[in-house]
Amino acid sequence: MSEIVFGKRSVFEALEKNIQIDKVFMDKNSLHMDNIKRIIIEKKIKISFVPIEKLNKLTRKNHQGIVATISPVKTYNLKDLDVAIDNSECKFLILDNITDTKNFGAIVRSSECLGVNGIIISKTGSSPINGDTIKSSSGAIFNLPIYKLDHIKDAIFLLKEKNVEIIAADEKSENSLFNFKFKKKIAIIMGSEGKGISKSVLQLCDKTIKIPMKGKIKSLNVSVACGIILAEISKKS
Repeated sequence: MSEIVFGKRSVFEALEKNIQIDKVFMDKNSLHMDNIKRIIIEKKIKISFVPIEKLNKLTRKNHQGIVATISPVKTYNLKDLDVAIDNSECKFLILDNITDTKNFGAIVRSSECLGVNGIIISKTGSSPINGDTIKSSSGAIFNLPIYKLDHIKDAIFLLKEKNVEIIAADEKSENSLFNFKFKKKIAIIMGSEGKGISKSVLQLCDKTIKIPMKGKIKSLNVSVACGIILAEISKKS
């Protein structure tokens, strides 16, 4: 089943990464997309110049005058993760109960920008990987492996076997992010704003960290919190 990609940046990233694009629909009155149009023609991808109403039927989101249909975004399994742990600097992100596509997409974008080697999610209870995710990630999802497993605990056990330190972002932690010394091989676990990290998952973690809060509001959007944590890790590594 095909997915749709919409928005200039997302379609451009899909083209750059040689994602299998079946067809592109472009606003016949669009301006300032000559670069994308040239690449589409060079790659001999089917392109239709259509009225804006056609694009609005394909998606109600902010498509910026361009929509593409693609094969589903490829995800990876536990065996792939095993290989990746041995072949990377080992900086992984594990997401528990994060179901919102915009948050997931924003997290993927920050992760790709800040040097994460891969994101681990479960097959159930996780955000779908669809056009909204691709758009929110600005196409970064094409550049970063997503490991979709039966349960994230399987990943945690494997990472521990490989001496990767498992660190949970937990507001109840006594360890400040800004004073924490990170090892070279780490996996950060982020939970949803509502449910947080599952207790059974939290019990498997080696350490916890928190972002110190100074304002009256004591919590952050999960994608914002994730960006702060990853930026701090990037600064220290």
